[in-house]
Parts: sequence; C-alpha cells; structure tokens
Amino acid sequence: MTTQDWSVLVELDATNVSDDTHDEVLATLSAHAANTTTTGNGNFAVILSVAAANPVEAAQAAVDLLLSAAPPELGDRRVVGLEVVTEAEQERRNAQTAN
Repeated sequence: MTTQDWSVLVELDATNVSDDTHDEVLATLSAHAANTTTTGNGNFAVILSVAAANPVEAAQAAVDLLLSAAPPELGDRRVVGLEVVTEAEQERRNAQTAN
C-alpha cells in the first residue's frame, strides 16, 4: 500500500498549558515537523506530519504520537478535535493565508 504525507491537527482538552510543555512536545515530536498552538477556545493543539496510507491511519498515528509525547502536565487529557489533510492541501492553505 502506498503511503503519503499528511498534516494532522490534534486538539486536547487542556487549557493554560505552560510554555515548558509546548517546548517539551515540540522537542519530542521534532521529527514530525510539529508545531504547537492554542486553539480559539484556549485548548492545546499540535499540528504534525505523518506518513500513512489513508487519513484514518494518519489520524491514529498522530494521536498515538502526541499522547506518547505528552508530558505529565497533559496527563490524561482527551482528544477533542482532529483534522487530517494531505501535506499538499496544507501547503495550499498556507499559501492562501500568506497572500
């Protein structure tokens, strides 16, 4: 089965996450071009790149990566949001935003 690169946003039900936690997650997931962010409702989220055969596999891989990288501050937080797009679509969106 052929794989492709996917951009996955995983949002946790965690607010007021420390800068140290953002830094720790970034360092742990650096091989996946990770970026941390705070969503409009204040939740902690990570956007990362994963290779997978389809969006379902990409979503599961990204969730597994984030939960395994989550420091104690994130504890047993639940995933409350998930978006999966191809890397090509993410690049198109980024280009639109830049203009």
